[in-house]
Amino acid sequence: MKIIIISIASKNTNYDVLITDYKKRLPPHIQIEHLKISIVKRSKTKSVKDTVKEEGQRLLKMIKNQDILIALDEKGEMFSTKELANSMNHWFQDAVNPIFAIGGPDGFSEEVLKRANMQWSLSELTLPHAMVPVIIVEQIYRSWSILNNQPYHRS
Repeated sequence: MKIIIISIASKNTNYDVLITDYKKRLPPHIQIEHLKISIVKRSKTKSVKDTVKEEGQRLLKMIKNQDILIALDEKGEMFSTKELANSMNHWFQDAVNPIFAIGGPDGFSEEVLKRANMQWSLSELTLPHAMVPVIIVEQIYRSWSILNNQPYHRS
């Protein structure tokens, strides 16, 4: 299974080390790739809506018709780690390679949200943008540990 995380981000962060650590813990048949799209520069002459639309177009160019797109959005559905593990199990069975998309500072365009197969909210809290890929990769690792009866997840 190949899992892709696409972030609309402004810069590299020190959190990439944590992502690499979780990726190393996963078995070789689960590959995670973190791609970054540069945010569109904000300006007084371009509306936020136009900026978000341009970022969305860049993102959608990276998505194929058969891809499962999960948009991380504050208005999305919240679900437990065990529910994520169940989804991951279905992706394994159906040979699906999911794409997790993290919007820019102003969120996603309507086009991206319409294309998304699922909208996922990590929390009602506002989280640092750069930490979201780490949280996704950690939850993927935790889900894998649940599916394989590994001791990482305790509950």
